[in-house]
Amino acid sequence: MDTEELFTKLKTYFLNNLDLMRHLNTHACWEYFVAENSINEENFKLHYFLYKEQEEKLELSRNHPNIKPDLILYFTENAILDLIKGDPSAEEYYSRYREIMSKPKPGIEVDNKVNKPRLKLWQMGYKKWQSDFKF
Repeated sequence: MDTEELFTKLKTYFLNNLDLMRHLNTHACWEYFVAENSINEENFKLHYFLYKEQEEKLELSRNHPNIKPDLILYFTENAILDLIKGDPSAEEYYSRYREIMSKPKPGIEVDNKVNKPRLKLWQMGYKKWQSDFKF
């Protein structure tokens, strides 16, 4: 899939699923890197940010939103497409994510990095988010 088509597909899914950032304060921000075949690649196919712009509005952008990302997420293209296949609920999306994390396959990989201290994340609503989505 070409980069523009992939970005459009991801934008359609993420912006219509506010529950993915349920419980998080405005300005919660995740940075995404999408690789073609392996998250160990040095060059990524797509780099973007998902952030909670307002209480009822998410934004997806290739431009840095001038917010330090809370999490940095790494996906292969097949992994991110599998995660959003069929327009799943937030609960199903995170269930699929945990499954890929525990049983990665060639070309279907995910990883993440926490980018802020735990106390700061909890103050932003991540404690409730983690409990709700079983992380």
